[in-house]
Amino acid sequence: MTEQKQLTGTNRLELKTLSELSGMDFIIKDYQRGYRLSPVEVERLLDDFAEFIKRNKKEGEFYCLQPVVVRKIAENRYEVIDGQQRLTTLNLLLQYLSDRIKILFSSFRLYGIEYETRPESREFLSNIKSPNVNAEAYIDFYFMNAAYLTIASWFDENSNDTLRNNMLMALLETEKSEDGDNSDKANNIRVIWYEVAEDETSSSVDIFTRLNIGKIPLTDAELVKALFLSRGNFGNSDAELRKINLSTEWNLIEQHLHDESFWHFLNRSNNPLKYSSRIEFIFDIISGRTQKSRKYHTFDIFQQLIASEGAEKVWLKVKQHYNLLNEWYMDRELYHIIGYLLEQGVKVEELMDEWSRCDKTQFRHLYLRSKVSKTVSGIKIPELSYDSRSEVKKVLLLFNILTVLQKDNSDMRFPFNRFKTEKWDIEHVCSQTDRTLEKSGISMWCKDILEFYLSAFTPDALEETVRGAGYDSGLENDLLAVASLYKSDKPDKDAASDLFSKFQKRFNEEDASIPDKDNISNLALLDYATNRSYGNAFFPIKRKRIIENDSNGVFVPIATKNLFLKYYSPRVNSLENWTEEDGNHYRDAIEKTINDYIIPENHE
Repeated sequence: MTEQKQLTGTNRLELKTLSELSGMDFIIKDYQRGYRLSPVEVERLLDDFAEFIKRNKKEGEFYCLQPVVVRKIAENRYEVIDGQQRLTTLNLLLQYLSDRIKILFSSFRLYGIEYETRPESREFLSNIKSPNVNAEAYIDFYFMNAAYLTIASWFDENSNDTLRNNMLMALLETEKSEDGDNSDKANNIRVIWYEVAEDETSSSVDIFTRLNIGKIPLTDAELVKALFLSRGNFGNSDAELRKINLSTEWNLIEQHLHDESFWHFLNRSNNPLKYSSRIEFIFDIISGRTQKSRKYHTFDIFQQLIASEGAEKVWLKVKQHYNLLNEWYMDRELYHIIGYLLEQGVKVEELMDEWSRCDKTQFRHLYLRSKVSKTVSGIKIPELSYDSRSEVKKVLLLFNILTVLQKDNSDMRFPFNRFKTEKWDIEHVCSQTDRTLEKSGISMWCKDILEFYLSAFTPDALEETVRGAGYDSGLENDLLAVASLYKSDKPDKDAASDLFSKFQKRFNEEDASIPDKDNISNLALLDYATNRSYGNAFFPIKRKRIIENDSNGVFVPIATKNLFLKYYSPRVNSLENWTEEDGNHYRDAIEKTINDYIIPENHE
């Protein structure tokens, strides 16, 4: 009795009872590894089955094994792409119980298994009960025999005839529902059956590879959905309605998680866990999955939770987690502070646990401030330099976020989606004195200089435009030299360096203007594209580009924009250069903004 599940766009994913494998023939190709299940793993599987058998169960509740992925070769003949360890172990267990099968399930024919690299494997498995079986012929046979002996020993030590019979009933019993919906009311053991569509053109090796790197839609989320939608989880009277409600709620959550602003608020930029179904992020929070967790960890945990607590109670827990994340997202302060903490590696589970334990005002004004304080603990802001870019980036990110929060009457939000999907960098406000122009950057630098002084020009009339601009002879000559360099197919690097030095003096960006150009007082947070486009530019040129970007809707971090508008300088003598005094005021603003928010280390 198969429960079809519309989970992947086709009817390829379904739950199968072991009785439905009757008479099938499986072949395991040479790209697969041989049978290697250890006695400990076999015992663990048997213990899980025994626990399921003993548990008080409602109608239709089942134990679900991890997926078996197959491709149909002929009628009742399948190539196994994934799951051969499970199929072989179940075959060994059924071989052990074969005498009882003949009595209780006489119509069942045990499925056959053949490992392509070991043609004798089919016969070996069929004769595994024989005392004369040659288990030393191949390493695969050794492990198969060890698994069979483990099964026999486990039953001898842990069971009696009643448990043997109950185990067999859990393996093979089915009970068709009387209401005609073809569901199975029996409490049995089932497998997730994923059959590759006939029109799938990829080779089995390709599918195997894609499966094991998570590139086909056989995810924990899809498998958990199969568990949730099993008929046994709902009362018969309104089962279909409740399934529809759950599916609708599932889709709404998934849809909101595809809002990039919401999603990147929750996920740090270097999260090693990737998701094709984003609701799985919530499942992973509940299951405690990490990068080191075994395959289908979340599926296994949810199977246990649904079995012990019931599907509707577990689904309620999923919705509660989602609602809390959404509550944080909608709250402007929590959005910014929690978004910052998550980007620094604080676990969302940790924040949720604390939220459930403490007073909400305390969570907001004490706990979160304390967590933020720890992220910058030990950092001496006035001493930060370009050599400590990771710390500078963290401090500038926090400064930008707190600056946004200071605007109480604004609905402005720091766009974590932009910050986390684009490459962000630390840029010098005033160009470095020792910065030299690489040949690849000479043309861009020349263009920046010409656009700053001429606003608009065409290459054909460039010299005429320079002469007609009305500048003094010294600047005019320098601009003509820049124009010549700009139009050259092979610009001279030494000539470019000489011009760079001349204009550096014109913009007051020589050594004397900023004593320590690597200090945080001369550093700003910028997206990678903008940074690279004017890495060698001077302050007024950068300022012009920042204003253009902002007016064109390109995101510019608020503190970076404030810097180039000299918002932090109480007296603005000139907008054409960045002075040591400007840098000091900027650095002081960073330190004050952060220190006003964090909790001092000696705070009790």
